[in-house]
Amino acid sequence: MASPIRLSPQVQCIQQSSPYTNIYENAPVSPLHARENTQDLRDMVPHSHPEQKRWENPGGWGARHLNDMAPFTLWDEQNHKFRHPSRQDWTWIRSKFGEGLVHISGWLICMETASPPQPIPLTLGTMPVIFVRPGEMFREPIPLSGYSNPRIADPCPTVRWPKLTNPTKLQTVAVLTAIAPLARVRAAIFLPAWTIFELEFGDGRSYEKQSLPGVVAGRTALYHHGDESFSSTMSSLTRPRFIDPSQVSAASAAPQDDSNYLRRSVLTPGCRIESGFGLPSAPTKLANAATTCGIRIRNLGGEEMLTVANHGFLSSEEVYHPFVNGGDLIGEVIDVRPKLDIALVKLTPAAESSFTNSCYFQAKPPTRLLEMSQISQGSWCEVDGMSSGLFSMMNIGTQTMQPKRPAGHPELEFAEWDTRSVNFLFGNVDEAISDGVCGAPIVDIESGGVSGFFHLSDGVFAYSAVLDDLVAEGWELV
Repeated sequence: MASPIRLSPQVQCIQQSSPYTNIYENAPVSPLHARENTQDLRDMVPHSHPEQKRWENPGGWGARHLNDMAPFTLWDEQNHKFRHPSRQDWTWIRSKFGEGLVHISGWLICMETASPPQPIPLTLGTMPVIFVRPGEMFREPIPLSGYSNPRIADPCPTVRWPKLTNPTKLQTVAVLTAIAPLARVRAAIFLPAWTIFELEFGDGRSYEKQSLPGVVAGRTALYHHGDESFSSTMSSLTRPRFIDPSQVSAASAAPQDDSNYLRRSVLTPGCRIESGFGLPSAPTKLANAATTCGIRIRNLGGEEMLTVANHGFLSSEEVYHPFVNGGDLIGEVIDVRPKLDIALVKLTPAAESSFTNSCYFQAKPPTRLLEMSQISQGSWCEVDGMSSGLFSMMNIGTQTMQPKRPAGHPELEFAEWDTRSVNFLFGNVDEAISDGVCGAPIVDIESGGVSGFFHLSDGVFAYSAVLDDLVAEGWELV
């Protein structure tokens, strides 16, 4: 029978290893599933998910986390924006969190403190909040090219969408079409209050300071121009993560849940899988193609498949759990969606009879697939990877990218560009941890919908392909 409790206590509790991400310590009600409660829950409903709600209204801005005890709300629903704390609010904040520096953007509070509260709240008066060490103030993603000039006319004056919302596909295409005569764009990131245009580099074009419009579609426009993608450069803008060395074994940079759930209970999303590139006893263990199991889906023809991270199975089509050496063959890759970083696996009879989507360890169990239009900015989601345990993310925007094309092939129309969701990550997920999380479903807390699969992260921002193409093909959860 499925259990929300991981058999690896190190992974189960890894998010407690840093006081700056520990939402559990001294919590009045534990956010974690308790094994003794899950049986009673299964007797009532078919899904193994926590009976204690971790959130109020997690489907958009204004959500309140379980540990958010503020006697006020900073979200202004009528005007669809956050307000600044009042003098009375500040008195309460200082009494609870001390006198450290506080930075407030349009959607995030960042508090410097040497003594973070226990437990950590993920919101403060319904506004997302992070706590950092003194001198490590989080800086928002702002490119430094200096190309923006607010005095240049808006090239897309008729297209508008509210702040703190994501643009539609048509609005995205209209913006890219309008900026095209002025600059060659290879990607655009639409964030809560501004848009970042990533310019093609090495194409012979150069831009002077303040030579491009500082407002596009009524929103602040910023420009990144470099060989690396903007997402690759953002690691210098993010705050460091801290894992207590005493809670990490010397044999590896981070623990992994290598329990065999096929033999000991049932297979579910979040289990460890491996392609066979390297052996667990080899010195290159950390380079193994070990990722996290996805979800079981069915197409219109009734064919059922398991999703896994495509990049983890480039050297072998065989899928093992939890290891190649000493583990079990659970399936074989028979189809791929490289653009989505998804491989589709035909399960073995034993794995097929064992696998269930109804339990996703500590995370919200998946119930359906979501399209990009169904993902609201400010909505919260959960991931439970085999190397991370449970952590939360919040959608803060979308990224549209020009697909890579073979030499000599014509460029695609803007409507055919790839789209990713952009999430802000709340949790202890450094590089060693995030590599193992790849393939894990990202589940919307309010609906149970899968908005994507964990793919690329620098520890604070995470990018994942949207699933519109998969939905259009007729795939759905089993």
